[in-house]
Amino acid sequence: MGKDLVLAYCVQQNRPFNATNLADALQKEGVKKATAQRYLDNLVEEKKLAMKESGKSKLYYALQPDEVMPKEQVNELELEVKMKTEQILAKKQEIKRKMQELQTHKNQISVKEIREETTKKTKENGEIMNKVKPLKEKLMAQQQKQQQEEGKGEKDALKEAMRAQKELEKKFVTYCETWLKRKRAFRDITATIVEGSNVKEKDLMKQLEIETDEANGVEEKEFRALLDGLKKKMRADEMNKMNKKRKVTAA
Repeated sequence: MGKDLVLAYCVQQNRPFNATNLADALQKEGVKKATAQRYLDNLVEEKKLAMKESGKSKLYYALQPDEVMPKEQVNELELEVKMKTEQILAKKQEIKRKMQELQTHKNQISVKEIREETTKKTKENGEIMNKVKPLKEKLMAQQQKQQQEEGKGEKDALKEAMRAQKELEKKFVTYCETWLKRKRAFRDITATIVEGSNVKEKDLMKQLEIETDEANGVEEKEFRALLDGLKKKMRADEMNKMNKKRKVTAA
């Protein structure tokens, strides 16, 4: 009686079952998992049901007439199922790896330590900016002074101005590169906090009472452009100096 009930239900539903979900569907009829498993295996032996293994699971389904679905289509569907299963497993592995990485980050440094380091880096960035801004202003003033003195022909004053300008340029490059390096470190730390705590960066800055450079009107792009221009000019000056030495040696 129970076996006939299992067969009739599988044929009626016409979809794959395993012993667990079949027992869940027929629990009101008194069919338990062990009983369902026995009935399913018996029906397969009697060739009244078909069975297909999927990993460690066994799926049972009603026999299908050939005209319901061509064999080629069945093969295509089986291949698609296999591909989807592999994709799901790959995603699970990726999620597991990400969780392990997150746990590693959490174990390496605590949120409190990150906050302390963030505050420290922010303070250092502010100190560097206080040094960089006057240098920039002096550099601009020196460049204007140089342009004025070129028209007057004061060679000695011009040489001194150029020397002072080069010194200012070197200091500016050093401070600016240090500032950008610490700014990158600050961003990395902030990104780690945001990723590990699911807190938006804007909310984190507000919570730690941190005023960013951007919030104070300091544009990194402007300083990068100035820094790149100065480094290019310094390389060109060095090349000109080397070429002059070669000409003197050749003469």
